[in-house]
Amino acid sequence: MAAKKNETKRQEPKAKAAAKPSDREHRFEAKRSRAAVRPSEPDEAPDEPAPARAAAPARKGRGKPPFDPSAALLEAWSTHERIQQFLLERLDPQAWGALAPIGKGRTIRGVVAHMHNVRLLWLANHAPEIAAPARLDRETVTLEDAREALAASALALTEMLRRAFADNGKLPGFKPDIVNFLAYAMAHEAHHRGQICLLARAVGRPLEQAAGLGLWEWRKRHGEAHPEPAD
Repeated sequence: MAAKKNETKRQEPKAKAAAKPSDREHRFEAKRSRAAVRPSEPDEAPDEPAPARAAAPARKGRGKPPFDPSAALLEAWSTHERIQQFLLERLDPQAWGALAPIGKGRTIRGVVAHMHNVRLLWLANHAPEIAAPARLDRETVTLEDAREALAASALALTEMLRRAFADNGKLPGFKPDIVNFLAYAMAHEAHHRGQICLLARAVGRPLEQAAGLGLWEWRKRHGEAHPEPAD
C-alpha cells in the first residue's frame, strides 16, 4: 500500500510537467497572439480614418509683398543717384572748377556736366517722347545748378526705365534688354565718380575720409533715397 502511494507521488510531477507547455510551445503561443493583433497591411482599408495631423501654426511676418525685380531695380537706380548727390554735397567748392595737373585738363565741373549730358543722349536715343532737362555747359555751370540738373535727368531716366519694365524689358535701340542698359549706365557713372574723387585730390581738395566711405554705404544712401513712411 505504501509502495503504491510512493509510486503515485513520483508520477504526479511527471503528469504536471506533461500538462505544462514547454518553453518552446509557450514562445510559439505568444508569437501567434502578437500576430493576431498585428495592424492591417498597407493595402487594407483601416476601419477608421487616421486622425488628421494638426496644422503648423502660421509664421508671423511683416506682411511684405512678393519680391518685384523691376521695382528693386528702380530703387537701385534712385539709390545710385543719391550717391551722386552725396558726393557733390561733400565736395569742396574750391575743387569744382579747379584745373587738375593730370589728365587732359578736365575739371570736376566738366565731368559732372558730361554725366548729365550723356543721360540726355540716352533719353534722345531710347525714349525721345520723355521730356528732358536742358544740357549743361561744362565751362560755366555752377555746382548748385549741376546738382539740380542731375536730379532732373535721373527722374527722366526713371520714367524711361519704368516704361521699359512694363514693356517686358524692351528698350528701343538697346540690346539685349533694360536690365543690361541699367548696369551699363550705373557702371559709366560710377567710373566718373572715381574720376571726381581723384581730381579733388589732385587739386589739393580731397574728400574727407567719412565722405569717401559714405560713397560705399549703400544701405544708408538707400534709406535716404527711400525714407520709411512716418507712423
